[in-house]
Amino acid sequence: MRFRILATLLAGVAGLVACPLAAEPLTLDEAIRRSLTSSPQGEAAAARIEILEAARAAADTKPAATIDGSVENIGTGGFNVVQVDATYNLRLERGGKRLARIALAEGDIGIAQAEALIRRLDLAQDVQELYVEAQAATLRFDLAKSRVEIAERLQTEVQRRVTSARDPLFAGTRAKTQLAEAKVDLELADHALAAAKTRLSLLTGGDPSVFSIVTVGFLETPTVSVAANDLSSVDLALFEARRQRAGANYRLQEAYAKPDPTVYAGPRVFGTGDVGVVAGVSIPLSNRALNRANIARATAEQRQIEADLAVERFQRRREVALAAERVEEARHEAEAIQSRVIPGAEQTLREVRAGYNRGGFTFLDVSTAQSALHEARVRFVEALSEYHTAKVELDRLTGQFVDLVGGN
Repeated sequence: MRFRILATLLAGVAGLVACPLAAEPLTLDEAIRRSLTSSPQGEAAAARIEILEAARAAADTKPAATIDGSVENIGTGGFNVVQVDATYNLRLERGGKRLARIALAEGDIGIAQAEALIRRLDLAQDVQELYVEAQAATLRFDLAKSRVEIAERLQTEVQRRVTSARDPLFAGTRAKTQLAEAKVDLELADHALAAAKTRLSLLTGGDPSVFSIVTVGFLETPTVSVAANDLSSVDLALFEARRQRAGANYRLQEAYAKPDPTVYAGPRVFGTGDVGVVAGVSIPLSNRALNRANIARATAEQRQIEADLAVERFQRRREVALAAERVEEARHEAEAIQSRVIPGAEQTLREVRAGYNRGGFTFLDVSTAQSALHEARVRFVEALSEYHTAKVELDRLTGQFVDLVGGN
């Protein structure tokens, strides 16, 4: 929905927050990009991928050949014809073991890539939370500044009436006290805004005093429509990568059930100078019990991943539904306050001040009306903050910033 910008509530916030030295506006997308750039996550993920790619290259190699040599018939008596053998041995892989090893290594790479992307999304969520906090602090600051301006005008009016003996002295004292309270609240709000920007800069890097927070979108609370199956494809992609790895491991264990023969051939040199040829094959006996156990374990791993995926889908559907409900509840509250509560409070304050100027109301009436309007505006900002805070969780669950962080 479109919110009517309140003249005395958020003066100047329709664009950017005024900061010293013409601070550069920092959008949420840019804050996320900066955090990804300044975070060491990228280097760590790249190093892990590099290791796994080296493991894949190793898996793509064939068994190394060997050369064996032996000397026989060394002795006395009848052992007088020495023979020397040299054989070239080569193990022949059967059952697609090399392709299965490659698929297993690629499965590890896929898992690492999915986990790295999830970590980037988690970082984006942290940045979004701090950005929403800074936006809310910005609005509270402008709200406190507006309250000081109103209190100053009211204090001037009251002092004029006290001077002309139209109001008692305590009215002027109370007006000054309210102005002092408003200034104290403004100082606290300024400190809270600076602290919020500092916390944000810890992730984005840089000096918090050189950027300003964009608050235009914060004033908008559009209706969020989320489908039941609108889940983050990135989180589910991690389970898909695990599923592919488990399938490769199952095929590898099946391949291990087939023994690999070793063929060999080479010359045989006799002590008499004669030369012969030696050739043969060596076939290892398979351990069927061990093979069956490994295949059963790989099968159980596949079932576990499928079960974990079903649990993840169930939990995330519930979390998405709850987050969407929180967003809608906060949206309804903000809309109701903005459209029904604040206009009435503003009208009341105008009428009371008009009556006060004519002598029909007391300063207490004006003060009460002013406090009611301020409380309504504070509640409005809190509802906006709750809306955007709930939307942070919903955005993470639905992978809102996948395209933004995916290329890093």
